[in-house]
Amino acid sequence: MVFNLRTSSFTESDEDDPTPPKTFSLKELRVATHDFSSNNIVGQYWDAVVYRGRLANGSLVAVKRAHCVDPQKKEEFEAAMKVGSTISRHPNVLCLRGFCRTKKELLLVYPLMVNNSLSYHLRERPDRFARPLDWTTRKRIALGAARGLAHLHNQGNIKVLHRDIRSYNILLNEHFEAVIGGFALAMIMHEGNVETVEWRTGSADSGSDSPSYQPYEDVYVESTVRGVLGFIAPEYFWTGKCTLKNDVFAYGKMLLELISGKSVQKPFSSADGENLTFMEWIGGFLNENELGRVIDPNLQGNCVEEEAAQLIRLALSCAHEDPSVRLEMPGVVGMLKSQFLQQDPSSRSSWSQSEYDSTPYYSFPPSPSPPSPQGIAR
Repeated sequence: MVFNLRTSSFTESDEDDPTPPKTFSLKELRVATHDFSSNNIVGQYWDAVVYRGRLANGSLVAVKRAHCVDPQKKEEFEAAMKVGSTISRHPNVLCLRGFCRTKKELLLVYPLMVNNSLSYHLRERPDRFARPLDWTTRKRIALGAARGLAHLHNQGNIKVLHRDIRSYNILLNEHFEAVIGGFALAMIMHEGNVETVEWRTGSADSGSDSPSYQPYEDVYVESTVRGVLGFIAPEYFWTGKCTLKNDVFAYGKMLLELISGKSVQKPFSSADGENLTFMEWIGGFLNENELGRVIDPNLQGNCVEEEAAQLIRLALSCAHEDPSVRLEMPGVVGMLKSQFLQQDPSSRSSWSQSEYDSTPYYSFPPSPSPPSPQGIAR
């Protein structure tokens, strides 16, 4: 099987040592956004407003301005700052350009991603039914997101746990290349001893009342469970011990959304009216050898079904309830590249910014919903 996909315009060696984010003055960001003009708002969320801005050097930026300065906003601000100051540059990871912090303001400055987020194109863009993301673009997004996540997981003597991989946080640049953003829940993992994690069989959303525990050895960070239901790996959900395999699990779920165009959190109904989870819905087609029915119907058959079936199987492997079954992200990248990069690199997606919209629109990925008492965003 050969995937029809051009190679990324980026190389995986295109990375540098961490560049400290710039400290912007509040005056600079007021000028860049025309005093935070409502005309420059490109995203409004429960915790922040995002403004389109232009710096003095002419570069376009997204300025995320917290609604207030409270303990939770400070914690998320510090997390984004810590990750942005630690990771080395990579084309598939959003770079923190700078920040501004005062007694009354928390502002983060990022490059403007003119093609919004993957979630926007799958579920929110007005013409998504008539003009969906084409198959070549979806495959390139899958590879780019995998490369970015693999980079986060390999930062020398530390590793970055993202903890919020989902389509909202897969941003798309002017070439529709995937760029991972949304670092409010990210954590830095320093190398430590391998320990045994006891995890519960059964997905977090299965409602199983008969737990079965199995040992799994890995390095982990113990923390309050944070994330979005459906994207939280079962072993993290039940133990509060987060490993890199939690991000792999979430990547698998995101990949299934990319292929199907549907939401992980959306309920489904069987032929006899039984309520099904997203994974049960896909599992039914897998058992019947009808994976073609999982593919986004908006593509109207404009994809290679064999390729889609291979990607679905890879996604299911990544999202397996047993963490020992899941690949590590470099392995996922290797599997995708072994297929994708066989193709002529001059092959390009039919999507381009000029074809899509002459006025770039950007929506910064929303931060997670306020956590429940258990710390889980629902």
